Amino acid sequence: MQDPAELMYEEEFVSDEDLDGQQEQELQSLGHRLKDIFQEYKDARKETENEWLKDLRQYNGQYEPEILARLNDHGGARSKVFVGLTRTKVMAAYSRIVDLLFQHGDLYFAVHPTPIADIDPLTAARMRQQAMQEVMMASGMADPMQNQDLMLERMGELEQGFKEVEQKMAEEAAKNMTVQIKDQLIEERADQKLKQSILEACIFGSGAVKAGTVRIDTKQSYGKAIDPETGAQTYALSVVETPVPELESVSIFDLYVDPYCTTLDDCNGLFRRHVLTRRQFRDLADLPDFDDEMVRYLLKMNRTGNHVEEEHERTLRRIAGIRDHAESNRFEVFEYWGDVDGYALEEHGIDVPEGMELSDQFSACVWLCESKILKVMLNPIAGYKIPYHIFPYERNPHQFWGIGVPRMMRDSQTTMNAAVRIWLDNMALSSGPMVEVNTDLLAAGEDPTDIHPWRVFLREGGDGSMPAVRWYQPVANANGLNQIVEIFRRFADETTSLPSYTHGEQTASLNKTATGMSMLMGAANVALKSTIKNIDDFLLEPMIEAMFHWNMEFNPREDIKGDLRIVARGSTALVQKEVQSQRLLQFLSLVSNPMDAALVDRPSLLRDIAQTLDIDPDEIIKSEERLQAEQALQNQMLAGAGPGGTGTPAQPGMVPDIGPAGVPIG
Repeated sequence: MQDPAELMYEEEFVSDEDLDGQQEQELQSLGHRLKDIFQEYKDARKETENEWLKDLRQYNGQYEPEILARLNDHGGARSKVFVGLTRTKVMAAYSRIVDLLFQHGDLYFAVHPTPIADIDPLTAARMRQQAMQEVMMASGMADPMQNQDLMLERMGELEQGFKEVEQKMAEEAAKNMTVQIKDQLIEERADQKLKQSILEACIFGSGAVKAGTVRIDTKQSYGKAIDPETGAQTYALSVVETPVPELESVSIFDLYVDPYCTTLDDCNGLFRRHVLTRRQFRDLADLPDFDDEMVRYLLKMNRTGNHVEEEHERTLRRIAGIRDHAESNRFEVFEYWGDVDGYALEEHGIDVPEGMELSDQFSACVWLCESKILKVMLNPIAGYKIPYHIFPYERNPHQFWGIGVPRMMRDSQTTMNAAVRIWLDNMALSSGPMVEVNTDLLAAGEDPTDIHPWRVFLREGGDGSMPAVRWYQPVANANGLNQIVEIFRRFADETTSLPSYTHGEQTASLNKTATGMSMLMGAANVALKSTIKNIDDFLLEPMIEAMFHWNMEFNPREDIKGDLRIVARGSTALVQKEVQSQRLLQFLSLVSNPMDAALVDRPSLLRDIAQTLDIDPDEIIKSEERLQAEQALQNQMLAGAGPGGTGTPAQPGMVPDIGPAGVPIG
């Protein structure tokens, strides 16, 4: 065994360059491992990525390159029309989802206390101690042991009161938490960001939102200040930085997930690919926990950036009609969320939590560029491994990514395109006759391509029974092709569960009565409820829970914290609205008779019906005060027109307008 003194002597003569090289190798080993993992995730997503690009072309009304090449093989003479039914179906689904989720503002979530709510143990102990002191003072006891039976009886009575108080405190905390989250959603413009992700889900089958991480909100304002040298009053710019929960809409093209997972619960890790400008990359050095020296080193070594354009980026630009560029001069940065072992954290100076071992796996966030680690941190939000919430339009069993409207109707769209192209080519071909000319029989100088009405062809010799010019009329097959288009249009309605009448199409056989349309729309919403439920389960509830955990952990307000739970109620609101509206209308028809009218509060019933139909009842239903004022004024005018009265008899319909306070207008 070597003497410790000798070890110390040897360490003194180890060069700083060797130490730096050894540390660099150890620190960057995590970066190389993560880069290899990203490449694996990227290769596994390739097939799904190609399907997304097909969905986008179909949504934009563009043919696949191989189909367009076949259409151009005949000199471009064939029709290239694209029936834009996919966009109509996608926008119909998107509009209905947005209308159902956001028509009532914050209806899509709620915060409730648990059935048996518990409060902070310290607060509960303080309340019980204070109550015990009050009982002792009221009983005249200096020592609780003087009369134990009386104390137990009194404390038993108070324990039930404690439970009620705890429940009320939890209810109050739920109200305050709801208001706090609503305010944060408004500040983050949540409606716009959610709509962006929902549109991607309708097109590609999946959408994504990032929520629950910390963002520094910087607000600038000008305030009065005194110049210390001159004493003059001036205006100075003040900057206030406040931590807030982050909410961001993320394109699914930038996300790469564990290829072996089917949900985020069993996902081992997730990469997000950032393409940053040079300024944006430079700003990373000013953010907390980022290695500013490594950022500056990469800026120095990559004067034109290190961004290598992916194939899907070039395709997306072509679909959007954007020209290709030689260089982007941008930086490619990867954000990783997932499991990292304790040894890697220790190498980067991150202390593992107490009671945990280095061999354990920890939820962490790692930023890297060119295999160089820019940031390593433990997940700041307790209970969440990945702050990205990916939700499907329709789930595909045993697959992570969902299915969108274009893929559901791809066969129908392809067949309709082919049928319409053939229809147009056939109509063009059969719009006039085809001509066969025997040039041996024509007189010299006759031009057979010059065809016009009353054209006379001169011929010379030949068998008189053989015509010099023959006419052939191609057969028009419009009826059969029309049937094919109509059949597959109905197939598109069935496969997408979006019938044509839901986006405005009127047919002769359509039941256009109010009751008939209500029944049809209710039946059409059956399939849409599953999509709304997917948004509830995979987006709204996890997103609001992430913001709830952020507020519980980082928000300094104590009045918003308690034993609470999050309820996403987008699908609940949809079902409740449909059922309640139909039941109220049925109930109104049942009680619309003289015998039952006196037993029903008709104004309240009309208000409820108006609300279920998205009508403001205050605008169309008179208030009780206005009705009483109108009745009093009418009685006064009738009394003035009676015997002994000096007023003018009231004429039918001559009741003046009444203001909000019951005061006649005019």
